[in-house]
Amino acid sequence: MRNIFMFMLLGLASWMPAQARETGIKFDGVQVQCVQIEGLQFGAGKRWPECSVTKGRWFATLDFQDMYQAQYCLGKGGGECEQRALVVFSNRAYTPLAKVMLKRSDPGTVAYEDPLLVQTPYGKILTLSASLPDGSARKSYYRWQNKAWVALEASAWLKEVARQMPKGDRVTAEASPDADTMSARVLIQSAAGSPARLAEVRLGLVNDRFAVLQVKPALSD
Repeated sequence: MRNIFMFMLLGLASWMPAQARETGIKFDGVQVQCVQIEGLQFGAGKRWPECSVTKGRWFATLDFQDMYQAQYCLGKGGGECEQRALVVFSNRAYTPLAKVMLKRSDPGTVAYEDPLLVQTPYGKILTLSASLPDGSARKSYYRWQNKAWVALEASAWLKEVARQMPKGDRVTAEASPDADTMSARVLIQSAAGSPARLAEVRLGLVNDRFAVLQVKPALSD
């Protein structure tokens, strides 16, 4: 069990985006043109000679700061995306400069969903999600605090679920929190060999990490 969860956590860690604090970026054009920022370089002599913005748009306003996403396609020519990146910029209305708040990069085979911002009992939570070709997704979560995005730890709660299972039962697949409902569904395989079952996990936030509040059988859809 320990090895299984270690593998899952390492897999999730490789997808975690980096927080960023680049300032002084010209706001005009960030929704249509790629911006050179730390850890995301492109152009002549770089690993990725070409970069284009495949989607750029406003998605929220928080504390008088407008939040914009810009999805990048990086490659070596021919329009093929060999690497993708999602950058979250902020801009105070009527000011000429923007700031990079968050960024993440992923293989070119992923597709980004629009950033999802929800109000929860624990504050405003932002979800960044990358969909993989096999239908799974890699998600990262942030809580708005003191005019900045604070990263939330979103994988250790699976170990909490495992500790609450009968001896020998195991979680058989990765699962991601649904920030809107503060819950998740996990698939559990019984040690007795009976069919796998779904469990509904109610989640909370403790010290900027998702924590298990309750585990119960999931209702059928």
